[in-house]
Amino acid sequence: MNGPNDKWDLDTSPLTEEDRAKILARIHSALYWLGRFIPEEEILEGKKLPLRDIIFKFVSKEQPSEEEVEVALSLADSMKRKAIELEDSLKSEEHLTKGQAHMLLDEICGLMRGVDEVRTSKGADAQLKAQALMTKVKDEKRWQEFLKSVSFMSNIEH
Repeated sequence: MNGPNDKWDLDTSPLTEEDRAKILARIHSALYWLGRFIPEEEILEGKKLPLRDIIFKFVSKEQPSEEEVEVALSLADSMKRKAIELEDSLKSEEHLTKGQAHMLLDEICGLMRGVDEVRTSKGADAQLKAQALMTKVKDEKRWQEFLKSVSFMSNIEH
């Protein structure tokens, strides 16, 4: 596990395209972020947040309120957006060192770990499942309305 003072972070050699490809592949490998630390603090949407503490308090709650779940899911969305922004930086920055790239990798993986912790916690998981179910129900109703309108239109033509 890479920490903020490991050998990679001190590597000032230029990042090659091959190194960049390997690092980007790690981000998308299955569960690469497991074992990574959620950042202690993170700036999300212009606010410096004690991210690790916030997530720990949320996932430790036995029965979070609906409002707490919504706030936590919003935080997870912000973390996901930040991870995507950092990944875009990793893809496009021309003058990164290997150390800087590995620090970005650590931050991205830590954020993704935080997203997973929030989304798989008791309250959030139940709410996400309920939202998915409601989306399916709405889709089914729209589909039924569409079929009715098509059936109605074909009856008019005959």
